[in-house]
Amino acid sequence: MKKCKSKKAQSAMEYLMTYGWAILIVIIVAAALYALGVFNPATFTGRTATGFQTIGAPIDWDLDSSGQLTLVLANNKMATTLNIHSINASTGNYQGTNITEISLAPGASGYQVIVPISGYTPAQGSTYSVKVTITYDTGGLNHTDTGTLTGVVR
Repeated sequence: MKKCKSKKAQSAMEYLMTYGWAILIVIIVAAALYALGVFNPATFTGRTATGFQTIGAPIDWDLDSSGQLTLVLANNKMATTLNIHSINASTGNYQGTNITEISLAPGASGYQVIVPISGYTPAQGSTYSVKVTITYDTGGLNHTDTGTLTGVVR
């Protein structure tokens, strides 16, 4: 009977050693991937603009670590002059507004607007998602167009 218990113990020890090495390898691989930044969402976040169904998304944008959102606007979708009255940007509990009157003729592009988001100071390299609401008219009633801009803080 002693031989039988010895074989069971040896079998159990081999089982534990095999799985122990496998778990150790998984931990080492996970640590290497973490060191390479694979688990950092900022490495996968591209710059995207969603929404802005009527007047179209800004052709370029950027958010810096002081909370200033810079937009480059264009009038590529409207056949008439686009009169922008205000631009509101918000993220979480922070928001900012630029009330500069802007007129963009059809096909005009490259008009740069800065919207300071009051109190918002994101860390450089972190990801952001900013909701932008543009109030405008095309020679008649005021309308709004809303969208979301995402990216990495520079």
